[in-house]
Amino acid sequence: MLKDRTAARVLLVADRSVLLIKGRDPGRPELDEWWMTPGGGIDDGEAIEAAAAREVFEETGLAIEPERLGSVVATRFTEFEFAGDDYRQREWFFAVEVAMFVPERHGWDDTERLALIGHRWWTLDELEATHEVVYPCDLATLVAAVLDGRIDEPMELSGR
Repeated sequence: MLKDRTAARVLLVADRSVLLIKGRDPGRPELDEWWMTPGGGIDDGEAIEAAAAREVFEETGLAIEPERLGSVVATRFTEFEFAGDDYRQREWFFAVEVAMFVPERHGWDDTERLALIGHRWWTLDELEATHEVVYPCDLATLVAAVLDGRIDEPMELSGR
């Protein structure tokens, strides 16, 4: 059964780099690992900005006020399988400039402890050159637009 889900994701930008989290599917450990932005599901009745700030804190330890996130910079509609469940997910992406920091793992729940491996700051050049799996696949294009200040309205990212 396909589960509908909404999610908020955040590009944390520091020194022209973006923080990504390495993940894997604990239900299918034979699959490749991937990189993604901090973020996750929006709780019922929760504002998108509040969800984004909560997820950043839970996944990195960085506290951000929701109003600091500004406008949505991108959206994405995707379908995927994770831990044996099929999801159809609508995502909203924010971008916020932060000071470089060392992320923490203390806010990870049981699923995150199984699925998330670690954090890494990526430059745009590294994102453009990598052969590792990064979601969304057009993240480098979004990061370039954010770094260059070229976001006038939210970009629609591919579902991959």
